[in-house]
Amino acid sequence: FVLACVSGHAQQGSYISLKQHTEILENRKKIANDIDIFFDKGKQIITKYYHSDPDFILMVNALGEIKSYYPKTNQVDYTQVDEMSSKRNLIYYFTNNFTDQLGLADDGFQLASSGYENQFFVTKWKAPSTLKGIESVKMVFENGLPIYSEYLSNKRKAIKKTYYTNYKDFTQFRLPLKIIEVDYTPTGDSIINRTVFSDIKISPTADQQYFNFKIPANAKPISPDQKR
Repeated sequence: FVLACVSGHAQQGSYISLKQHTEILENRKKIANDIDIFFDKGKQIITKYYHSDPDFILMVNALGEIKSYYPKTNQVDYTQVDEMSSKRNLIYYFTNNFTDQLGLADDGFQLASSGYENQFFVTKWKAPSTLKGIESVKMVFENGLPIYSEYLSNKRKAIKKTYYTNYKDFTQFRLPLKIIEVDYTPTGDSIINRTVFSDIKISPTADQQYFNFKIPANAKPISPDQKR
């Protein structure tokens, strides 16, 4: 009976879907895009539908195997990037409650110190030698949740700041509905990336087609010339 209850609870949120709206502000210009995200926690597959020109569907698994399918032309592209693994995605970290370092350890960072600064819990991470130009990362937590992170260069200047806000409780996990990233360029300018999540749905069944999306067997591979 206990095992059955545990198994049933674990399956309650096996399928998570949400909408993502991102705006990038750079050189006084704004670029916006919309993405529908479908996360199969059991298979550890993230499927994204990009509302772009042209629209395309991207699927990535835990091994970093990426499939990109373009419905209008019935073309497909395959690649593998370890850093793009579904287990290195913020959606994966938050929905599995792996929020203590949000993938820093996966990137080779090592915990250097931790402690309280006023009411906030702060951790500092030392960058691996393979990451040129980055010395450390500072993470700030409130009530056990990350609210801010800061990447510092070798000159101890902030080169990236991230703010996690508007947390919402979904029983099994808590997710920030707004993430703001500020990247500082060598020229002194900044690139602002603002992401808003909405329409979050959690289901025990794959109730939407993209959870079990299959690329048509007759899809044509994209040629190397088209990738240039």
